[in-house]
Amino acid sequence: MEHQTIKLLSESSKRSNLCNTSYPLRKEHWSEYKVEGFDLFQDEDELCVYIHIPFCDHLCSFCEYTKYLNRKDDKHKTYINILERDIKDFFNNRDFKLYGFDIGGGTPTSLNITEFKRLMEIAKDINSSNNKALDFEPSIEGTFSTLSEEKIKLIVGAGFKRVSLGVQTTNTHLLLENNRKIVNLNKMKETFKLLKVNGIEKINLDFMYGLKNQTKLDIINSLKIIRELNPEQVTLYEMRYNMVNDTAKQDREALYEDYTEIYEYLTSIGYNARFSQNTFSKDNKDLGLSSYLRYRMIDNMSYKGFGIAAQSKSKLGVSYNVGKSSSTFNESISRNTFYEEDIYVLSKEELLAKYIAISMYYGEFDLGIMEGILKEDPRSYFKDEFEYLISNNYIAINDNKVIITRPGFKYYSTVGAMFYSNKTKRFLIESEVKSLNQ
Repeated sequence: MEHQTIKLLSESSKRSNLCNTSYPLRKEHWSEYKVEGFDLFQDEDELCVYIHIPFCDHLCSFCEYTKYLNRKDDKHKTYINILERDIKDFFNNRDFKLYGFDIGGGTPTSLNITEFKRLMEIAKDINSSNNKALDFEPSIEGTFSTLSEEKIKLIVGAGFKRVSLGVQTTNTHLLLENNRKIVNLNKMKETFKLLKVNGIEKINLDFMYGLKNQTKLDIINSLKIIRELNPEQVTLYEMRYNMVNDTAKQDREALYEDYTEIYEYLTSIGYNARFSQNTFSKDNKDLGLSSYLRYRMIDNMSYKGFGIAAQSKSKLGVSYNVGKSSSTFNESISRNTFYEEDIYVLSKEELLAKYIAISMYYGEFDLGIMEGILKEDPRSYFKDEFEYLISNNYIAINDNKVIITRPGFKYYSTVGAMFYSNKTKRFLIESEVKSLNQ
């Protein structure tokens, strides 16, 4: 790419509310790759597994994932019936080596106890596989308000040692504004104690920054609670309003300042992380990730998603399950399967861009993996892009790893955009030119 073109792409990606860790930027950008009835996993023998449970007691306004308010009818039972059947059908006569397994949502622990038991039976079957990586570490998401001791015992009995809980913020007003249940510190401490005495070894707390009306004091108060609870791991999420409001704009400078403050505080109290990383861990050998996330983000491992709207990715392409295309809950379950609704067999450019987008959560990506996808040297394929990023000190290359620097993290969207497909780059450049001409 010419220097002027790269500069336009850089400026567009800095201003665009679309450039983050989501890819593609528009569904229609992949329309030419859509196919019917294609098995993306036909050549796979290594896999990570994800189960999506979309139910929640409260629908938080900042959540970008497919979710439904808990119901008093039998829809939990119907959902688990379909989920169980889909999983059995997929694994029938297949033998994958499993590297990771996460259950997320939604709020998996908001299921009624009967169906939660069934979910844990399904999970136990997966966790009991004899063909697993040595560092296989399954994880499940939950909330303080939906975790009972009975459910915790079921979680441990199913083979989980890691639980991820959402704090997001401790500001009562922010929680109410975002329709999130308020949980006091005593309840948090009680849940931590129950998790530990019943055998959970790692607790991760999710924390958000960039929320509308969130102040520096709010962030400091939340960090103090993290210090008091002392979880093994903390995961930071930048609020991405573009996922819930397409017209929203955010101040990159303010977000960078918030992240820096959080990073400095967490590392000062014993958490380990590289600047630009969103995961923090007390263990300096632990990347702060479940093995599902670790292999997916860092090693480009293929993953299969089960449940409404779940995403899957293989070496051949990406798929989205029933429900991703804005179907109602009743429409989705009426099909009696959540199997792939949209399947895309992708070009090497698009596969590479998807890998980079996923890796951006961790703040680095691997030249060897890039070469494996492109089938050629990425330093030559993206010669001008690498020169631009290095000359601006946005990235550093160390031991075959491309690492986002401190200056680069402020504009991490620009780093990712340099490795988008040519079609997506043209879309961003044309948007920038149009903006300049207005």
